[in-house]
Amino acid sequence: MDILQQNKQRNYTPIPPSTRLKAVKRALRGRSLEDAAGFYHVGRSSVARWLKAYRARGEEGLSSDKSHRPHTPCAWAIGKEVAYKIECLRRQAGRSNLSTIDIWAKAVKQTGENLSYSTVLRYVRRGGGVEPYRPAKKNRHDKKYHTPDEVGVKWQMDVKFVPAECKALTISGSKSFFQYTVIDEASRKRFLHFTEEHNMNESVAALKLAIAFFGYQPEILQTDNGTEFTDKAFRKEGAKHARPYPSAMEKFTTSKGIDHRTIKPGTPEHNGKVERSHRTDQDRFYRGLSFYSLEDLRNQGAAWMKRYNATPKRVLGLRSPNEAELDSLKRLYKNNGEVRCPKFLKSLTSLEP
Repeated sequence: MDILQQNKQRNYTPIPPSTRLKAVKRALRGRSLEDAAGFYHVGRSSVARWLKAYRARGEEGLSSDKSHRPHTPCAWAIGKEVAYKIECLRRQAGRSNLSTIDIWAKAVKQTGENLSYSTVLRYVRRGGGVEPYRPAKKNRHDKKYHTPDEVGVKWQMDVKFVPAECKALTISGSKSFFQYTVIDEASRKRFLHFTEEHNMNESVAALKLAIAFFGYQPEILQTDNGTEFTDKAFRKEGAKHARPYPSAMEKFTTSKGIDHRTIKPGTPEHNGKVERSHRTDQDRFYRGLSFYSLEDLRNQGAAWMKRYNATPKRVLGLRSPNEAELDSLKRLYKNNGEVRCPKFLKSLTSLEP
């Protein structure tokens, strides 16, 4: 079968005069228009039009191919100036974060034309669509993060702002509250400390309370670069307010033999364990919290901390942080004879034969 070649100058596939004549003769032999159209894979209206031309002019009426240009201009056609304005708005959309609705509204206002949204959307798509604003891609670390196997090796510490909507109406609107969080990477056990201040002295106080809560201190303490943890920004050579003496956090960690490390600026994922726990706080604690004073906040926070440390977690093999900590302490005692936490001495000695 001969395949009809598509004419690039036309937007349709022309039917040869010979096929038109065969369809007409089939219809004249008593066949229906639907039968003739289906047999030659053409439209029924085309067969009816050919039949009318054949009866009027014979085969000559089938050989002429009239123009397919519409008699009236396209209803949605717009001028070149309007199309150029739409293209300018499309290119501006990525920088100004404009949606297609914004482009349509601006085009109507700036051109004064009664443009429909579908017309503007069609020209936007012809130009390549709208690329929304996207921030620069962050270069995240692709190395596997090393999580210690035993407790007391590495802690993460961070501060979370207590949501203002949790405060009762009796508390001043300008008063802020903060949650200091210390988490052991191996067991995921956490200590929470709530304060009204947000400075380095409170950070040192929270760390002291955390050491008393866990019963042992970490070898490494990891924090972000906030001024409540480090003053490296003020310790640079030539800085206007450079201080020659160590900070309060540096004094405390040095005296305890703790290696205080800070993450790379702008990479909160390095402190991912404590950041993820803050999201759990937001979803399961602060969403329904209402407190009337700092003491009330601390009491409710202590109950939430107790519940968090007793809840099984999938990452711990469906063990709770308390159980994971106890297993680690038992393992240390059995392998090395080390009693890292005096609070668990009674349970650890039960392993002796």
